[in-house]
Amino acid sequence: MDSFLNDAQRARQRDFREFVARHVAPFAAEWDRAENLTGDVVARMSEAGYLGNMLPEKFGGQGWDMVTFGLLNEAFGRESAALTDLITVQAMVSMALLKWGTDNQKSRWLPPLARGEIIGAFGLTEPTGGSDLQALRTQFTDAGGGAFRLNGQKTWISYAQTAGVFVVVGHAGALPVACIVPRESAGVSVEPITGMVGYRAAGLGTATFTDVEVPAANVIGKPGFALSHVVPIGMQFGRLSTACSALGLLRACVEESVSRAATRRLGNAWVGDFGTTRAMIARMGTDLRAAELLCLAACRATDEREPEAFTKTLTAKYFASRAAVRAADDAVQIWGAAGCHESAPVSRYHRDAKLLEIIEGTSQIHEELISRAFLEAEPKHAR
Repeated sequence: MDSFLNDAQRARQRDFREFVARHVAPFAAEWDRAENLTGDVVARMSEAGYLGNMLPEKFGGQGWDMVTFGLLNEAFGRESAALTDLITVQAMVSMALLKWGTDNQKSRWLPPLARGEIIGAFGLTEPTGGSDLQALRTQFTDAGGGAFRLNGQKTWISYAQTAGVFVVVGHAGALPVACIVPRESAGVSVEPITGMVGYRAAGLGTATFTDVEVPAANVIGKPGFALSHVVPIGMQFGRLSTACSALGLLRACVEESVSRAATRRLGNAWVGDFGTTRAMIARMGTDLRAAELLCLAACRATDEREPEAFTKTLTAKYFASRAAVRAADDAVQIWGAAGCHESAPVSRYHRDAKLLEIIEGTSQIHEELISRAFLEAEPKHAR
């Protein structure tokens, strides 16, 4: 993929990989066991500008393009899907505010988000479901003067445990609404979620909102805009981030499998001498090359505001996440019994990979949306 990058993007890619090698790779397994990001990695990410990556410089961001955003996610996804999820949610919140927030909302929230002084969380999924956004039960009731009273619960929320601000989506009567809800607001409580299969250090939690006063100034866009305007921006960045994170995990599986196959012996033969091993490596290597191009195409389409950017992003996320699951499964097989122990990196990849097929829309939801896009693109007279 390097041949498709410009000099600035290649330089940043090297920086990202060096940062991850120094500050992420040695600690990712420890974070997974502890179910927490120990140490100062978030502070170091903030200092490097990684949490404000695409925000304009006037808000304290780096102003990077989407391709660079993808490279950042891929580099972190190579070692820690849970930590990459921090980049995901920070982008979902900050970019939704950049697009649809008021001037006051942008000046109040974007600089601390860019500096990593505040962690954001995107409150969509509820205990009764996540994919059917029309069925949200969280309610904003009229409190007078354009203000609302918020009641509801959001769950499986990444970084809810450490978030300083939530973007919460619900309904005000028949109108979908998105609002900014600071963590310190009266009536906000968060219960940590532990024991996850993967993404164990992503600080998941259930946020409960009980009679929370939401001033009119905290409404993003206006009532009725949440599902048609605000959420799609957040989801676009979430899916792109997840697709590129899956690409990083897929690359890790290829590299660990090749290394194991070249250094592990069974009797008088290297593991890599067996045809079954070569077939698995060929399959995951081919998936890697395809995922690279799909992710790059989605990032470029978003940068250039192509009409096909939405579908290209769906396709990249769908393919890369499923390919990562296949590759992680094969990587454990190549490692053998050692790959089933927590000391093996492929064991963690295997657990993390499954969540990639679920977060930011399940693979089944992606199949529905992608197939619909292909069918609608076909002229009716041809069917």
